[in-house]
Amino acid sequence: MMISEDVLKTYTAINDNVQTNELRYCILTSQQIQIQETLGTNLYNKMLDLISTGDIQLGVNSNYKTLLDTYIQPALVNYSYYMALDNFMVKFMSVGLVQNRSEQGNSIDFKTFQFLKQNAKDQAEFSDNLLRRHLIFRSGLYPEYNNGNLNDGQLPPETKTAFSSNITLPGTGYYYSRKKGYNDMGYLCGDSGFPTWYGHTSNS
Repeated sequence: MMISEDVLKTYTAINDNVQTNELRYCILTSQQIQIQETLGTNLYNKMLDLISTGDIQLGVNSNYKTLLDTYIQPALVNYSYYMALDNFMVKFMSVGLVQNRSEQGNSIDFKTFQFLKQNAKDQAEFSDNLLRRHLIFRSGLYPEYNNGNLNDGQLPPETKTAFSSNITLPGTGYYYSRKKGYNDMGYLCGDSGFPTWYGHTSNS
């Protein structure tokens, strides 16, 4: 793992009494999905090799050590916390999904949970964005970032911004009404408040 369970506890609101095996899944899944997507499979595997052998501590690998400490770990901490919120909201039990409760506290409402999730997501994406910018502008420090065979299931590094917006679906009026004389985009945008020229077929 690129961070330990103790590091995750130290830099998030996760209590010290949480068992480490409860956090391991969150860390591994976050780094396999989010961090691998940003690094690309080749650089991701290089980092794992250096960490597992301990060679990342060698002076010759100082660039990779800086990448890990300054950029990867903050992003991974935030992504792991983001995922942990789901895992600690409910648990798989023999009777099915059960919401966690405690004698020492009250369970939060869903609106508060959504706020915490969004806040964690924002922090994770911000840290991930810093990581991606560093890799783009300092790609020469990491040969594996742009090199290697990508034909065997490896992921290329993702260079677009890490920030993502939620999908917004149109309301029912979108399909059944149209403001006459105001919008010429057809039924898809029939009740849109946009002026006629916005997204018109004659405009790019």
